Amino acid sequence: MTLPLEGIRILDLSRLLPGPYCSMLLGDLGAEVIKFEQPGVGDYVREMIPEIFMSVNRNKKSVTLSLKSDKGKEVFYRMVEKSDVVLEGFSPGVTERLGVDYGKVSKINPMIVYCSISGFGQDGPYRDIPGHDINYLGVGGILSLPGRVGEPPAKPGIPVGDLSSSMFATVSILAALMARDKIGKGQYIDVSMTDGIVSWMSVRAGGYLAGGDIPTVTEMGHLSPANDIFETKDGKKVTVGALEEHFWESLCKVLGLEEFLNNTRYSTHRKRIENGKEISEKLRSVFLKKTRDEWLKEMNDARVPCGPVYTMEEVFSDPHIIHRGLVREIDDLKLGKIKQVPFPVKFSETPAEIKSPPPGMGEHTEEVLLAFGYSKEEIEDLRRENVV
Repeated sequence: MTLPLEGIRILDLSRLLPGPYCSMLLGDLGAEVIKFEQPGVGDYVREMIPEIFMSVNRNKKSVTLSLKSDKGKEVFYRMVEKSDVVLEGFSPGVTERLGVDYGKVSKINPMIVYCSISGFGQDGPYRDIPGHDINYLGVGGILSLPGRVGEPPAKPGIPVGDLSSSMFATVSILAALMARDKIGKGQYIDVSMTDGIVSWMSVRAGGYLAGGDIPTVTEMGHLSPANDIFETKDGKKVTVGALEEHFWESLCKVLGLEEFLNNTRYSTHRKRIENGKEISEKLRSVFLKKTRDEWLKEMNDARVPCGPVYTMEEVFSDPHIIHRGLVREIDDLKLGKIKQVPFPVKFSETPAEIKSPPPGMGEHTEEVLLAFGYSKEEIEDLRRENVV
């Protein structure tokens, strides 16, 4: 079976989450991903949050290599000669100090696509400020946006900045690989987690960007009282997305709130937003009268957009999720059978593939170095000197 990125080799210097998620996606699409880890240390997330490591490092070959040694740099440079992409997620300036920055690498291989993922980007006043996902969400404004009527903003349950930057990096690397054939050389890609957050923030900032209007929290147009989460009698929750008029009418009928339909205060989407708090309070009290499954059946029968708020266990046992192939069981030499969420997009001709489980630290060091022309004796010398 042909994979879209077969023949593309990626040297992945990144660790933790943003870079590894990006290189996993590229590996799923067929790229050869060589993951570099510091000897004796490895990717920090192996120990910090092992479940993240297991979820974003399949389809990779792990090579231990010390970039702080001259011989380690020489190994890396040899690999650069026959590679297509370098991906790194260090703080700005670190790759220059290590001698593996784009300036150095591009002289060895002008066709290389070099992608850096960092919190604030490679330049600007915040360039050298350390941070994590929550910090970038704050600067980008996401944490100022409430998600529910009458409730303050909340921290998302997944690392939005990390994952969004992974996606921007993936798209950008693919674009740069396509451009390479047109312009005859590679290029440098500067991915900032904060920049990506601000890009996503733009869908809530249209009025401000167009005319300088700054809405109050209660005036934000996305806070429709019928586009929310509601607790039910059994302590579970349902989601409702009754935004359009016909959905709103159907919801009111299901809930026995026909009086809303005859009240001019609620006759348009904009008016319902303006009077959102009083509508929300009424909806919440009604939803507490029946169980989650009872409400879901009634709303589904009436074609009201709705759904359950699933627990982790419920997500991965849901028949639709299983039917879509979003739970894949693979073999791991140490752990036996493990489950993974595969590449989530379906291709009619070149589907993505899980070829190998997450690697052990340095598992492929000898295999990879042999492929790049090193003898077993040379590899043993490098081991004795703690280079690999």
